[in-house]
Amino acid sequence: MEAIEKALIATARRHFLENGFDASAMEAIATELGVSKSTLYGRYPSKEALFHAIVEDAVARWSADAARGDAELTDDIEQRLRHHVRVIARSHDNPEVQAFQRIIVSTARRFPALARSMHEVGSLYIIAIIANDIRAAAIRDGIPARDPDEIATRIVASMTGWYLQQSLIRPIGLAEFERYGDRTVDIIMAARAIW
Repeated sequence: MEAIEKALIATARRHFLENGFDASAMEAIATELGVSKSTLYGRYPSKEALFHAIVEDAVARWSADAARGDAELTDDIEQRLRHHVRVIARSHDNPEVQAFQRIIVSTARRFPALARSMHEVGSLYIIAIIANDIRAAAIRDGIPARDPDEIATRIVASMTGWYLQQSLIRPIGLAEFERYGDRTVDIIMAARAIW
């Protein structure tokens, strides 16, 4: 059962990333896997539901990859924020992430559930991690943080917004994006008293 699920997700991911959301057909995915359409629809009642499952799987893989460096982190909030912005930068440098973003941007108005899916599983996930780090640092360091969620959202929005705007007009290298992230952390840390 688990093997079928993995094969289904892998095949569907490839279809979506190679063909885009609109050109990917549930029937083609089922045919390639050698399963009936009713089997596929029994697991995923719509193409949007299948895409959501693919996003969840992808984010879980990306998160596991990003978490490999977590053991090296200390309790220092600045170090942790720099780690998080580098993870964001590396994720945006990943061709698979870029392909998912193209799908989301191209279908967001017609299929808002797809954009919500990526937002809930991806953006809100990293925002929660950063906000939890800020909360823990506020207690540990005795420096209150009025709204850790807002600060975390600003960090993520700064990183993703800058990348999306700049990447529309030119290629963005990982080193440049990491420098942007470091400068973002510099500014956020300088404003710690008003978090």
